[in-house]
Amino acid sequence: MKNSFLNPLGYPILLLISLTVILLPASLIAQESQVQKAGIFAEEYPMISDSDMYCSPFIWDQKLPELRIIGSEREEERAMMTDSDTFYINKGREEGIEIGQMFLAIDIGQPFLKLGSLAQKKGKVRVIRLEDHISIGRVEKSCGDISAGNYLIPFEEKMNVIGKDTGYSNNLKPGESLEAQVIYLETDFNIAGSGNWALIDAGEEQGVRPGQQMTVFRQKKAEFPREAIGNIVVVDVQNKTATVKILSCREPIEKGDIVQVK
Repeated sequence: MKNSFLNPLGYPILLLISLTVILLPASLIAQESQVQKAGIFAEEYPMISDSDMYCSPFIWDQKLPELRIIGSEREEERAMMTDSDTFYINKGREEGIEIGQMFLAIDIGQPFLKLGSLAQKKGKVRVIRLEDHISIGRVEKSCGDISAGNYLIPFEEKMNVIGKDTGYSNNLKPGESLEAQVIYLETDFNIAGSGNWALIDAGEEQGVRPGQQMTVFRQKKAEFPREAIGNIVVVDVQNKTATVKILSCREPIEKGDIVQVK
């Protein structure tokens, strides 16, 4: 006699079909969950690039560095150095310089708002040869214009920040978290947009840290409510100031705009 679902030999088949019907929706749900997780992960990305960390402006609020570039091998041909160019440093073996040391070249400008001096990171360099009181360095990665007169400070590898632009809204209430002001824009104009750098007047002493996102607000008149116009991320922090990058904005950012920690 042929087997059927009603005889004992058909029970395994019936059980298999039942389990399939029960488990199939759960399997589809699990697959959908994995797709959702993948979508969320895909929205996250490195928010701070090498250029943001090693080529951006900042406020120098310490005494002047002792190390300085005093000349370059090809200075008679051109003033600015690019990748792989070699140059001379004002200290050598006797002052403790070692082959292989990495430095960050910086240009320190004029005093700025009694907060320090406006400075610009110029790129990474490495010591490749030593004399008693002079050393030879090589440009590893420039931001376009390393030159004689630039100072050198120890290079510190900075961790990138993985995340996503959290956007901006009017949800934050004035005074409920740290607020600061935009004091400088790294543009040739008085406004800046997405991808540009800016400086704010709050830093490590106020609890600001790299990777924090802040909402940018503007209040056009004292009697008007303020409006959220952009979102920024903290790139680097000094004692009383911080370098930020504009992630997104619906209006150009201006000096004087208020930023608030989320």
